[in-house]
Amino acid sequence: MWMFYEFLLLAAFMLYLPKALTRRRLPHRGWSMRLGRYPQSVRQRLDGRPTIWVHAVSVGEVQAARPLLQALLEAPAQDPIVLSTITHSGFAVAHQQASERILPVYFPLDLRPCVRRALDALQPRLLLLMESELWPLMIDRAQARGIPVVVVNGRMSARAFRRYRWGQPWVRRMMRQVSAWLMQTQEDADRVTALGAPQDRLHILGSLKWDASLGARPSESAIADLALRLGLNGQEQVLVAGSTHRGEEGPLVQAYQELRRTHAGARLILAPRHLERLGEVDDLVQYFGLTPRRLSSDAAGQAWDVGIVDTFGQLPLYYGMASAVFIGGSLIPHGGQNPLEAASLGKPVLFGPFMHNFSEIVQQLLQHRAARQLRDGTELQPALSALLSDAAQARAMGLRARELVERSRGATQRTLELLAPFLTPASSGT
Repeated sequence: MWMFYEFLLLAAFMLYLPKALTRRRLPHRGWSMRLGRYPQSVRQRLDGRPTIWVHAVSVGEVQAARPLLQALLEAPAQDPIVLSTITHSGFAVAHQQASERILPVYFPLDLRPCVRRALDALQPRLLLLMESELWPLMIDRAQARGIPVVVVNGRMSARAFRRYRWGQPWVRRMMRQVSAWLMQTQEDADRVTALGAPQDRLHILGSLKWDASLGARPSESAIADLALRLGLNGQEQVLVAGSTHRGEEGPLVQAYQELRRTHAGARLILAPRHLERLGEVDDLVQYFGLTPRRLSSDAAGQAWDVGIVDTFGQLPLYYGMASAVFIGGSLIPHGGQNPLEAASLGKPVLFGPFMHNFSEIVQQLLQHRAARQLRDGTELQPALSALLSDAAQARAMGLRARELVERSRGATQRTLELLAPFLTPASSGT
């Protein structure tokens, strides 16, 4: 079974290789690390000390891990913390959190030689897997070395659940190798239980994303400085679409173009989820007869209609100046991106019909009238127009969103309490 699994994984990697080459992602140091070959600088930093290894696949998971990382830094145990990702964008955001004790790396491919080399190099005494990052071989090899594996901020989508069910009883074995399951919701817990996770290792703690969103608030002065650099005077109505995907920028730009007939001074800011699509988004904006501007540019006085965010980790700043926010990944069947950064800043939030990655958070936002869900892209223009035309309504929606975020925090502390037995040196090897 392991041979079959590794063969499928290797085949998938080989199929992805041409795509990576066309994106000019090869060669780069991440691929060496993905083979479990970490540079000498990593080994020197760790100096043979045992580590706490936190794995977060991409940008969203790295951001969700932020309050947990801070709590681990403040915990009595002073182990180095390895923060691993898989995606290029995730690594860029992880690198922003690097410090004397936090070391960003790439996660190895889930193949025996790669996993073995990574465990030898990083020497974890505890492995924390964020959300839905279940890598069977890594879990198996960690357990064989006596390294506890804990799923943190765990979630299990309906799609992933259906996929894992095909792997029974192999999946059941993997689920029993995890030392603790710290899940976001009862629904998530029910799904991992059905797949074989022991009931006595399950805990429902809520989402770390509520806490992470509070830590992402930019200062008023930083927002004002950004607006000044972009040539805004603070009076413009700014629409920010965060973490957009292919198939969403078109409806957004079209809705904005229609909106300018009644709100001539409005500006649109697009933040594509994947920065390799920047040229494509530039071309699309120009196709609609509008002027784009990449917002890291310092071209003072440059006229623009649609700003394009072309840097990682700056989205909260742009949300801070927004009159209304649209959450990307929700007009297409992607499952949506995290709406809480905008909600925590007191912004009125809109998203499309596909928000299943954040189903409980979305349900709470809608129940508290702190967001609005659209059926499709045709509802963008009237929904945005309604918010821009009624400042009191928009302000009230944003205030409800912010109050909900502040009431819902606390998952980080609950997580830390349940991790306490694993954080003591005596737990190593149990």
